[in-house]
Amino acid sequence: MQNDEVILLVEHAHADKFVSYTIDTELYSPEGSFQFECDSKYEVNKGDSCEIFVNRKRVMKGLVDSVRRSLSRSGPKLEIEGRSVASVLADSSVTNFGTLPTTLPALAEKLVRDLPFISRKDFVFKSGSDKVKVKRKFVELSPGDSVFDVLKKAANSQGFLFWASPEGELVFDKPVERGKADFRIHAFENGEEMDYIEGSVTETLNGQHSLIKVIGESQDDSDIKYVAASVKNDDFPFYRPLVVNWNENEGPAKKTAELQLATEKASAIQLEYTMPGHSQNGIPWTINAFCDVEDHYNGAVDSYLIKRRTFTLSRSEGKRTRLELQPGGSL
Repeated sequence: MQNDEVILLVEHAHADKFVSYTIDTELYSPEGSFQFECDSKYEVNKGDSCEIFVNRKRVMKGLVDSVRRSLSRSGPKLEIEGRSVASVLADSSVTNFGTLPTTLPALAEKLVRDLPFISRKDFVFKSGSDKVKVKRKFVELSPGDSVFDVLKKAANSQGFLFWASPEGELVFDKPVERGKADFRIHAFENGEEMDYIEGSVTETLNGQHSLIKVIGESQDDSDIKYVAASVKNDDFPFYRPLVVNWNENEGPAKKTAELQLATEKASAIQLEYTMPGHSQNGIPWTINAFCDVEDHYNGAVDSYLIKRRTFTLSRSEGKRTRLELQPGGSL
């Protein structure tokens, strides 16, 4: 296992000597987070923009939220906390309540026009997301709506996922269900040879249903009509129905039902692994990437999507990576 060099690059410092750290990235949470404990010699200030690298590959583009300096008999200490640059979108409310554009590129450009650290160049549109037309009702605003909330709602209404990549890109794309595996985890059935430190596979019926039915009302001028859509989960072992309330602003009823089903199926199997170091073959573990799992001992043999990745360093455990995986992506 190689050393896996970690660097925190801020405006006035190049930090690479740490007592401990945690660098957390999750596919369905835009913000991500990081905490570093290091020598107080580094010049780091709140509000600094920063980049975090593993083996010279950027794994987070972020902002420093807080800096704590302390002194004890064991010596001086510097503690740094922050989040990814996408936190700007999550923390900033929309203040212009005028009419918003109905294409994702124009909507993104308008909403970030006055925000720091982010520009339209940071957005990436995949799978035809730059071509879709968003219905007006999906970009209606309420006081307190964050920029991220508005962009996510508009993207989801057209079946797209909106997420922040570790490199700092803000991506509109279809949820991936299958793909080429970039990583591999394996363990033989007797448990004598395995490449993870600890691993678990949880299969659950919690939150799962055999039938999902969406019922609500649709109002078009003075015409009010009842609408309904339903989907079946053929993998569920017995009859357990779910009825979901629906309104027009959540998208077509059929799509609402299908998204609910996709979310349930994705959470039916959860894999968690603790790996030594931060990379495989020199490539840092990353989210929204597939990993071939051959874990006969725990009963998981398939390709799974990495939805969360946490790099850690501690005196007692050294460098480790905690991974959470699931079958495919969901909105």
